Amino acid sequence: MTEHPSAPAADSPTVARSTALMSMATLASRATGLARTWVMAIAIGNTLVTSAYQVANNMPNMIFDLVAGGLLNAAFVPLYLLQSEKHGPEGGNRYASNLLNIVIIVLGLLSVAATLFAPQIIATQTFTQSSTAEVNTLAVGFFRIFAFQLLFYGIGGVVTCVLNANRVFFLPAVAPAFNNLVVIAAFIAYLFVAPFDGDLALILLAVGTTLGVVAQFVVQLPALYKQGFKYVPRIDFKDPGLIETIKTGIPMIIYLVGTLVAFSFRNAFSLVSGDNGPATLIYAWTWFQLPHGIIAASLSRALFTEMSAAAAQGDTPAFKRFMQDGISGTLLIVIPLAGLMCVLSEPLMQIFRAGAFNSDDVAYVGAMLSVWVLALPFYSLQLYLFNVYAAIRRFTTFSLVCTALCAGQCALYALLTSPDLLGLVGIAVADIVFYAVSSAVLLVILRRYVGHIGAKRTASGALKALGATVLGALLVWLAVHYLPLGSGIGGGVGMVLLYGGAALVMIGALCYALRIPEMRLITAYITRLFKRRLSR
Repeated sequence: MTEHPSAPAADSPTVARSTALMSMATLASRATGLARTWVMAIAIGNTLVTSAYQVANNMPNMIFDLVAGGLLNAAFVPLYLLQSEKHGPEGGNRYASNLLNIVIIVLGLLSVAATLFAPQIIATQTFTQSSTAEVNTLAVGFFRIFAFQLLFYGIGGVVTCVLNANRVFFLPAVAPAFNNLVVIAAFIAYLFVAPFDGDLALILLAVGTTLGVVAQFVVQLPALYKQGFKYVPRIDFKDPGLIETIKTGIPMIIYLVGTLVAFSFRNAFSLVSGDNGPATLIYAWTWFQLPHGIIAASLSRALFTEMSAAAAQGDTPAFKRFMQDGISGTLLIVIPLAGLMCVLSEPLMQIFRAGAFNSDDVAYVGAMLSVWVLALPFYSLQLYLFNVYAAIRRFTTFSLVCTALCAGQCALYALLTSPDLLGLVGIAVADIVFYAVSSAVLLVILRRYVGHIGAKRTASGALKALGATVLGALLVWLAVHYLPLGSGIGGGVGMVLLYGGAALVMIGALCYALRIPEMRLITAYITRLFKRRLSR
């Protein structure tokens, strides 16, 4: 690689603007996602029906990731940019259209096959239960309709990748909000219909959930048209870009196989603790992934495009700058949020306390979240390293490391979830171990590929952030336990906003006073976000 002095810094207006735009869009998507979960809690609670719904609804996304999503995530942006660099916009359009046409055919056929073999597919997620168990029967019924989501996940996946490669982030990030709104409507319909016809209510819920995925794809089409994308209705299996995509994607498939096996074990062994095991996980997961999804993932996506462009241009200094700032910035963002969520886990769950979601559910799911969220910094770091390895096209190493460690993760699921040990909390402990070990191993190996990665600076900043977080979390814990604001939705919202917000400001001030270098990323992001809101 050679140096390109013109490459922007990670705290440049370009990256800050992209991150701010995506965070605003993602915030809208996550807000509607919370509303979706809240309505789900009202409609079906933390029950067997919720578990069956979640098991079935996760499967199309998992199959899409295995068949096409992995190829797109690992290879599309770098190769699309490379084709555009070599052959201009026409080259990028041909490459994207070729993949899109293949995805439509393959996933269309898979949707039909998945419907026919629904019992066998669902059995991969519920193998600790009898095939005649009610959770199995319900999940199979849901999945026969959910299977058609596969096709629209595929089309939407290609569209999103094209937009992100062209540095269009807002609409792809906000598109899930439209999905959530449609599903919210489906849950409301369920509430009205269920008292009169339970079977019809379940069908309406399944169809509405599938239509949500369709909406998520359709709303991105205007932005694709605005970018001047020219669809080419042709399939070329000899296209060098397609061949390179497959070569690059093979390691991703290896990685996804390990990840999906681990996910199957998580679902199956969560059922050992009771029929509401998967339901408990999805309620806890809604909060677990929120900090990463709103801010850390937005920063990661923006920097992935810049890292990929720097790698394609041979600009080593720019690539390393983006990489180092991304790693440190991710930890600086996520560590305080994880610490506060740990002590605010029960108030967070109080927000779902309505309808079929009762006080026992609040305590049970909150206890799970308080432990699980400790894995969040390692989880976010591993996902950022996913992008780093993809950008330098060393994803084989990433996939082999994670897949090998997934075997240990599955073993821990089976061991720790035993009722005689930790029960459902064993899932959280297993994830903490897996994400911590995999992140450490990946960082050590990364240094062999790119040289100095700023480990001392990153560790110093992370430890300072951790110290500030411990102090802030302690104050929040004292406030929640000695100055509670109520056990209902209002009390939960009040404690999260008042106590959590005050502690977050204090932690940020401490990090700034401690002169953590990556604070410039946060201040650039906040400045850009604030300026944009003022301009509106």
